[in-house]
Amino acid sequence: MTDVAGKIAFITGGASGIGLATARALAAKGARAILADIDGAGAIAAAEALRGEGADALGLQLDVTDEASWAKAGTAARDFGPVRILFSNAGVGGGSGPFEQYDTDVWRWNYAVNAHAHLYACRSFLGDMKASGEPSHLVITSSMVAIVPPPISVAYISSKYATLGIAMALRNELADTCVDISVLMPGMSATRIVETTRDLRPVDQEVGKAAATSQAMQGVLAGGMSPDRIGARVAQAIENGDYWIFTHPEWKAMAELVTQDMLSAFGPSADPAYRGDDIDGLIAANGGRMFGAKH
Repeated sequence: MTDVAGKIAFITGGASGIGLATARALAAKGARAILADIDGAGAIAAAEALRGEGADALGLQLDVTDEASWAKAGTAARDFGPVRILFSNAGVGGGSGPFEQYDTDVWRWNYAVNAHAHLYACRSFLGDMKASGEPSHLVITSSMVAIVPPPISVAYISSKYATLGIAMALRNELADTCVDISVLMPGMSATRIVETTRDLRPVDQEVGKAAATSQAMQGVLAGGMSPDRIGARVAQAIENGDYWIFTHPEWKAMAELVTQDMLSAFGPSADPAYRGDDIDGLIAANGGRMFGAKH
């Protein structure tokens, strides 16, 4: 559990959407916010608006795919003060079309933003958070599509699945530290992710059916949950020490079906003479425990 009052929160994708909404929710509880975004002007304007509301906030330009950009942002953040809440949240959509026709540059870019950036975020701040001995918190944004994959972008689904894997592994790794962790699993949210994806794509804009799909998704998400509600839930999870942050309960029934499908596929051992894996030994050899249980 982390008391957010007086703590500095570093938030990627902080110029708009869930990032900005979470910054507002944390600021309302007394946190100081650093808003980092590839839209540097937007981040600076958002921070200025927060200051106008009485919060202490800083806006920074950050390309989450670039380590040099992280180094620059990290220096600016440390000048602001010690980061104790890290919200690795920036994300983009993955485009559309059959998997075998994916543009490889779009694929790499999608993973760079949605998955690899969590490593850069943690390399920048997690070590200091652990060494401080102070109650701290890491939040990583995945998606319900990581559990219940709808018929949309393979790049987006798989990169969010990778993000969930990162968060699950870190839950175990951080169990004996002062850093709690949460993984945000939102459903449809009224953010600008489709427009941002369209603006930032490393290749030409989609055309034809792919462009129509993009426009359709923009309309679907426009009717999604307000980011303000999601941001308030994230702030609450940080205070409570919640690991899972589920914001859209309508996905639960589908998640149960996916889990049931997986569990029902377990059957007899492929080798009836095999004694079975030594799970306890595996855990002990790696000096950890399953599911991040703290002492």
